[in-house]
Amino acid sequence: MLKINQDFLDKIKKVNLSFRQKYKSTNIDKYSIRQKMSESDVDIRQIPTFDNESLSIWLGGGLLGAVDGSVNQTKGEPPHLIYFFQALAKTTTGYECFVSDVYFPLLDDERTEEEEREDSKKKRSHLLAKQELTAAYQLIEEQNLKVLMMDGALYHYRIDAPLEWEKLKEKALAERVFLVGVSEEITTSNLVRLEAFQSLKQSGYTYDRDLLFGVLHQGEAIYIEEIQHKAGLQSVWMRLGADPQITGFDMLDEQAEHKWEMSRLLATLTPKNGRGIPFWLDHIDREVRVTDKLVEALVEQYIDPELKQRFLSKKREGRPY
Repeated sequence: MLKINQDFLDKIKKVNLSFRQKYKSTNIDKYSIRQKMSESDVDIRQIPTFDNESLSIWLGGGLLGAVDGSVNQTKGEPPHLIYFFQALAKTTTGYECFVSDVYFPLLDDERTEEEEREDSKKKRSHLLAKQELTAAYQLIEEQNLKVLMMDGALYHYRIDAPLEWEKLKEKALAERVFLVGVSEEITTSNLVRLEAFQSLKQSGYTYDRDLLFGVLHQGEAIYIEEIQHKAGLQSVWMRLGADPQITGFDMLDEQAEHKWEMSRLLATLTPKNGRGIPFWLDHIDREVRVTDKLVEALVEQYIDPELKQRFLSKKREGRPY
């Protein structure tokens, strides 16, 4: 049986009680939220799925692809570690493009410890986004794609790897490939900007994912014109699986007139009893993952033992327990 310090138990119970008290006073029922959305002219729709024939017609001979990336690292503290990056772009017909990279902060120019930590974090985000964008570009170049799904909002690529993002965007528009970023986590607080939701501002209950938890019926998607503020992109929220938490997707402004067609495609690709994410994105996630075992094997086989001991090993690994 797991032995837990009583102080931990007391404190976690206190946190639970605080959660319960806070959200008891601020939580409002689903009908009220839907009423507020109606007052705010929210475009809310029940999304039908494609059957095989209509999907084939809509694709018009084009392929469906998805891209995802993974990063893992050796055990240690920056800069004494190695990062391993891998990205995979793959069509549902099996054609795939792998891109990878390795980053060792100690090989960078000399920096202060604080700069080193911050730079490593930014570098990691940049390199992962760059690998995904490179793999995506390669897949568009080599295959006749109709849609390319990307893991996470498109907006973050624009921030983390702007040059590669612009290159992919131009390529997608030139080749008439729909780019769609599918987001598992909604971290915005946009609903409280609407007049009908102003009363919730003071409560601290402002996160969109919390306000919409269980509010959308399965198969529904919503678009709110008033909260579209990400330059060059438009976003839709949806609940396509059994999970009551919303997910979302964004598209380029130049392609956003097709957002309801894209909602229909994503609904078709998403298991009804799942968590609301298209199955092909989950499939890519499994295939691209850089596991701990892979990291250990690469280091063991390709890094000199004396270099591993000097730069990558931690004292605590020698503990007898």
